[in-house]
Amino acid sequence: MRTYQSLSGSLNFLDAIQNKSWEGEVHSVFKRTVNIICESGELYTLAAAELDNAPNTLRVTDIFNNRPQMIENMPVFSRNGQLVIDGIATIEIQNAKEWHYPQIGFPKKQAYSKINKRVEQLNEWVTQVEYKGGYLLNNRKATTYEKMIHTMLWKESEQLLYYLKEKQLFQATKQLNRVIGLGPGLTPSGDDFLVGLALIFTTTNYPYHSLKQWLINNRDEMKKRTNIISFSTLDWAIKGEARERIGLFLNELFYGENETILKEKMLAVLAIGQTSGGDMLTGMLAGIKLTLDLL
Repeated sequence: MRTYQSLSGSLNFLDAIQNKSWEGEVHSVFKRTVNIICESGELYTLAAAELDNAPNTLRVTDIFNNRPQMIENMPVFSRNGQLVIDGIATIEIQNAKEWHYPQIGFPKKQAYSKINKRVEQLNEWVTQVEYKGGYLLNNRKATTYEKMIHTMLWKESEQLLYYLKEKQLFQATKQLNRVIGLGPGLTPSGDDFLVGLALIFTTTNYPYHSLKQWLINNRDEMKKRTNIISFSTLDWAIKGEARERIGLFLNELFYGENETILKEKMLAVLAIGQTSGGDMLTGMLAGIKLTLDLL
């Protein structure tokens, strides 16, 4: 059994391995991530070292280069402050750096004009990027199916934003069920859009608490309407957490001054998944615009 080193990990995951009797099993295996489902039904992730930090995640050196034969349902458990994957791998966490998503506060009113200009700049940059699908379909080779999904995503999401702007939360809940799960793939574009929206509504000092509470109230229904991997990301967003690069982007958008750095952070978000980054970015920008329009 080979031993691997964790470079960093979310504080709660590291604590569970060190101080609790933690058990789960392999849920799904991908090129650079392995998802583990624990007894409570919550997902945890082992990620390749080149990926960024994220909730419930350990970044591990070499394990994805050596490719130990991890398969679904293989038992995973903590033992003596280590994470053990059946009889094939042990992950040391002693020197892993603790990571947690930063607390990001929504800007104060005197900064709204600046934020609005930065959002306009981001939207302009996005139109210059050739993107492969979802909300940001900007590709001359797009198929008829991709164009159809793109149109549906915008139609349903804009209707949702309209109901939220008009504070018609009952209608918004019905419309939410038309967005969740919309789009192909493991993390449908509609889900990723909602992740972005949630990350704005759950910033600290957010001026419209009712929108955050609306999300929380609809959590269980959304869970029923999508898959566990996609819902895990959405659930963390409802708690106000996401991948490290998203936090860096929002912090730069709200409090930075350098356009070059902002564009770099935007491109890092766009690089997430096939279309997930673009879909999340669309949701974040829509959430900011909605908030400014409500004033």
